[in-house]
Amino acid sequence: MAGLITYKFGRITSEETWALRAAVLWPEKEPGPSCRMSTDGLPDAVHFGVQCDGEWVSIGSFFPEMHPELPPSVHYRLRAMATHESHRQCGVGRMLIEGAISALSEKNCSLVWADARHVALGFYARLDWDVMGPTYEVPLRGPHRLVWRRI
Repeated sequence: MAGLITYKFGRITSEETWALRAAVLWPEKEPGPSCRMSTDGLPDAVHFGVQCDGEWVSIGSFFPEMHPELPPSVHYRLRAMATHESHRQCGVGRMLIEGAISALSEKNCSLVWADARHVALGFYARLDWDVMGPTYEVPLRGPHRLVWRRI
């Protein structure tokens, strides 16, 4: 069947996130070490991606971090989630989040949270994440709000 696009979810290295981080989230940076986050190398940090034709088209990085305004439990924070513009509205973001949540539940994680850009709030709401608290400004990145979901 010609034209059928297939996607594959999997665990990736932090280095494999750099190209999408630069292209989607941090256009002022070149793909490479400048896209490394201090949390990438934490012992329990995990990075996931969705691949299409050998390219990572959606990525996200998760690491243990409690949020003081959320119920006490095992929290993982999502940072630097990005989906390539040409693969949006195709379900790859959902595939990434659902695959990550399944993997994190095996680590006894019971809650995930993120600082979400305003443009992504509808995406998280469609995945049954709660949007909480006031809007706050992240320097160079714009308005954000806290989003979270129990696992």
